[in-house]
Amino acid sequence: METTAQPGHQTLPDRTSPATADTGFAKGLFFGNILSERVFPYAQTDPDELNLLQMTSQAIRKMALDVDVSRIEREKRVPDDILDVFRQMGLFGLVIPETYGGFGMSNSAYTQIFSEISMVDGSLCTMVGAHQSIGCKALLLFGTQEQKQRFLPRLATGEMIAAFGLTEPEAGSDAQSLKTTATLTPEGDYLINGSKIWITNGGIADFFTVFARTSHPDAPEGKRDAITAFIVTRDMPGFSSGPEEKKLGMCGSSTTSLHFDNVRVPQTNILGEPGKGFRVALAVLNNGRLGLAGACSIGVRKLIQMAREHALTRKQFGKPLAEFGLIQSKFAAMAMDAYVGEACVRTTAHLMDRGMDYAVESAMCKVYNTEALWRSVNECIQIAGGTGYMVESGYEKILRDSRIFMIWEGANEVLRLFIGLSGLQGPGEQLKEIAKTLKQPLRNKVASLGVLSEFGVRWIARRVGTMERLKGVHPRLAAEAEVFERYTARLAEASEVALRKEGKGIVDNQFAVRRLADVATDLYALSCALSRASQAVEAKGENADHDVRIVRTFCRKARRRMAENLRRMHRNDDDSEKRIAQTIYEEGLPQHGLFL
Repeated sequence: METTAQPGHQTLPDRTSPATADTGFAKGLFFGNILSERVFPYAQTDPDELNLLQMTSQAIRKMALDVDVSRIEREKRVPDDILDVFRQMGLFGLVIPETYGGFGMSNSAYTQIFSEISMVDGSLCTMVGAHQSIGCKALLLFGTQEQKQRFLPRLATGEMIAAFGLTEPEAGSDAQSLKTTATLTPEGDYLINGSKIWITNGGIADFFTVFARTSHPDAPEGKRDAITAFIVTRDMPGFSSGPEEKKLGMCGSSTTSLHFDNVRVPQTNILGEPGKGFRVALAVLNNGRLGLAGACSIGVRKLIQMAREHALTRKQFGKPLAEFGLIQSKFAAMAMDAYVGEACVRTTAHLMDRGMDYAVESAMCKVYNTEALWRSVNECIQIAGGTGYMVESGYEKILRDSRIFMIWEGANEVLRLFIGLSGLQGPGEQLKEIAKTLKQPLRNKVASLGVLSEFGVRWIARRVGTMERLKGVHPRLAAEAEVFERYTARLAEASEVALRKEGKGIVDNQFAVRRLADVATDLYALSCALSRASQAVEAKGENADHDVRIVRTFCRKARRRMAENLRRMHRNDDDSEKRIAQTIYEEGLPQHGLFL
């Protein structure tokens, strides 16, 4: 079911309707469904975009050599001459259609170029991402033709830089709690009052996607105070931005507060439908997370290259660090993270370009890759030893820059709950229908038969081992495909048991939801890695041994993680951890034991 929209606006599926088993690959896993065609065959670059991708990548690498990007960190801003270079290269218009002066890149291509920019400098990557991944994304997805014609040409050239105004002092991941208001005037305009915090590009942007609460007296009860998305420009009276924030990392990016004092915004600046701004925000954030994941995956690759050189040249006890087993283990873990993370990003970008459901997959990519980058920078500093602790090594800046990724675009804890609860929604609706059917089985015999038959088939299949197969996997990886199939069935069973046991209360059992989310994320990562490796074997034959080895090792590690998460659905320390935390909240820490 879809919402009706004004002409020129994108319509989105109604997320309040019951989820179904085929709404997406990741959601299907919670049912035990394996929608192989969503991830197989492995996504390939569109030949029509390949030349543009290569040219743009080469230009970015050349720019990195010709421009002193170290000034960004020293000056705590992106200097105007570097901004001008980006404008001349057209990097502010990568995803904007050619009609409006941009490149019109697909999501797959944009993610690759965005990753190239991240290799140059984190603050540059942040500026471009805030501009395109989220700043003007709502205009691209929901804007009218008039709005697009008015703003996109200037956004494509970088004459206007965009920012995304959602976060407030009391509304971060919980966007429903925002306090900024937009009051309808007798003249038909809106007056916006309130403030936003931590807005990337806040001090340099001229175009802002702003979310505010609007009152609609004619709306149904309970829907009268809803969120609406607006276009606000810096030249509007009453608008101002605060001073630049002092941050741990990304010091060259602009981060400020925004203030709205009776900012008059015409109705023609509404993005999407009035009162439907929450959907606009979700659509933008789902999209933006993937660019962030891509930047992190390429960051892991960069770290491996940096650490590899040190490990090969630095000698201890008469031999290179690279020969020590504990160092080799670190490189193996990083290599798996890079390989699997890249596969997830590429597969999800392809889902986006094909117009398929990708919200949960995008969140999985963000969680996996941001944590992989954090693990990798920690391991690389350990490999470098004292040298890695020195600013000159380069690791220090990467460490500071990368920490924000696990918070941006939705904190990873919140995203794990989003993944788990989104996946459980479909099985929950099905169990609700079954309960209804069992109470009144004769009211509608045909419908009752269909509901019970579908559930019965799935229940029996899980128990006799005839679940759907993962199609498209190369025979060399058959054993790993069998692990995927087996744990998909186990995830579905664990989801059903949790829902039967807790019902609606599952929403508040964050320990259980997190475990199910982590199992599903490992399954999605494994499916993407299998797709990538299968394509490599087809193309390279025996020369794909490295791909196969990486995926086999990742599969064994993922299997152990999934088994432990599923075991802890029933045997765990959750209650003890809650009680320890509650004691700390009420009494503080006990007297320390160093000096008695």
